[in-house]
Amino acid sequence: MHAIIRQGDGKFYISAVYGYYEDNTAIDDYDRYLEQIYKPYWIIWDPEKKRLIRWQTTVPDEIHIIPQILIVDSDTTNWVIDEKGEGCVNFLNRALLDSFLDAEEQPEEILEKCRAMDAGYVYDDTPEIKTEKDIKNLEWASGSFHDAHISKEELQEDGTLYLRFDGVWGCEIEVWFWGDLEYDTSSRDPKFEDPYWFGATVILQDGFVYLVDEENMTVEQITSGYCYFKARHMKYHIIPN
Repeated sequence: MHAIIRQGDGKFYISAVYGYYEDNTAIDDYDRYLEQIYKPYWIIWDPEKKRLIRWQTTVPDEIHIIPQILIVDSDTTNWVIDEKGEGCVNFLNRALLDSFLDAEEQPEEILEKCRAMDAGYVYDDTPEIKTEKDIKNLEWASGSFHDAHISKEELQEDGTLYLRFDGVWGCEIEVWFWGDLEYDTSSRDPKFEDPYWFGATVILQDGFVYLVDEENMTVEQITSGYCYFKARHMKYHIIPN
C-alpha cells in the first residue's frame, strides 16, 4: 500500500503504508461518530523516510473533514487485518509498533524491513485504468468522487476529452478519455442542474471504460439521466491541495 501524504498548502510526499488503526472507545453514538472521523491513523514514513510515524486520516481539530492521506495503491496482500479493518504488514503487530513509534531511536532491523518492502516502488502520477485494481485505487484516492464537480471540460484537437474535477476531499483530479469517445454531461450542467456528484462508478466492460456519476452502477443502467463517460482509454492525475 502507498499513499500521498498531504502536508497542507499543496505540499505532499509519497509513502509506503504499513498499518491502520482506529482506537475507538466512545460509548455515546455522537462521540463514536467523531472518533471514527478524527481518531483513525496510518503508519507511514516521515518526510525524510528515516522513521515510522502515526499519521491521522483527517486534519485534527478542524470543523470540516480534511483528509491528510490519499491512498493511491490499495494493495494489502501482505497485511494481517482483523474484522474491524485494522491491521498492519505481516512482520509488524500492534504491540511491537506501540513499543517503538514514540521512541527517539527506532529498531534498525525493522526500518530495514520497511525499506526493503518499499524498494523499487515508483509512483505513477498519471495511471491508466486497465484493471479492477486500477479502479479500486482510483476509488480510494478520490473517495468515489464524493462532492466532486466538473470545473473544466475540454475536447482536445486529437479527440481526447479532458476533465478537471474540483471538490474532491483533499485533492483535485484531472481525467482524460480517448478512443471511440461517448459522453453526456448535460445532467450536471451548472446552468440548469446540481453539478455536484454524490459518488461514482468506474466500469470495465467489452473493451471500454466507463465513469458514471452514481454508485453501484452497471452499463445497462446508464441513461441520459446520468452524467457519464465511455471510451477505450481513461487515465487520471491526483492533485493534492
